[in-house]
Amino acid sequence: MFSLSAFRSALTLSATQPMRAMSVKAAAASATTTTKAKKESTTTAKKAASTKGKATKKEAAKPKAKKVVPAKPKKVEALSMPKRPSTAWGLFFVEHLDKVRASGKAVIPTTETVVASAQWKQLSDAQKQVYKDKYSANLVEFKKNTSKRLEELTPEEFKIENARRQALRAAGKRGLPSLKDPNAPKRPLSSFFSYAQDQRKEGNFTNLPIKEQAKAIAESWSKAPELEKSRYSELAREANEKYKAERAAYLASNP
Repeated sequence: MFSLSAFRSALTLSATQPMRAMSVKAAAASATTTTKAKKESTTTAKKAASTKGKATKKEAAKPKAKKVVPAKPKKVEALSMPKRPSTAWGLFFVEHLDKVRASGKAVIPTTETVVASAQWKQLSDAQKQVYKDKYSANLVEFKKNTSKRLEELTPEEFKIENARRQALRAAGKRGLPSLKDPNAPKRPLSSFFSYAQDQRKEGNFTNLPIKEQAKAIAESWSKAPELEKSRYSELAREANEKYKAERAAYLASNP
């Protein structure tokens, strides 16, 4: 006969065996799921790597698109124009350099600029006036020659030269204004400027400084009756139509 303790041990063993079996099955199932997940993850990674590799090969196989390099703008030669004369100081400096060369010394521009500047400051007003008068005479001659040269140019030459100058100004070049064709029809005044011109002709606001005149005329225009403004607007419209016709005729006769 079994003792009571042996019976209890047998009973406990029979109760725990099914639970252990279930734990073993669960662990086995979990291990199987983990292994399967790892295999699927590895397979997916391999497929992704393979796809990426194929895509990279396809991209490498494709001919590379040629880089489009914008064509450099064609260099336009400047028109031959009279050269602006040197200032009074510029004339003195050139004269100083000529004296240095005549003495047989080597000309070092930076050094001679300092020397000439000091000498220029020591000149009397009468001595400086000699150079200023020479500059004034040269400037008159320059303006005369420039006017003559402008009259020789065609509308097409004006167009090309002004486009060149505009490009240089956009690049940072200063002191290069557009040329005005003296032979072309003059653009008419706007309605306001026609009104301002009449106000000055009539002697209105002449007792005021120039800047104050402009302000007074602008204020007068803003308060002018609409009928008067309409009259000036109509005159400006007619003048503009006439200008367009004259300009078209001028361009047609000067290709």
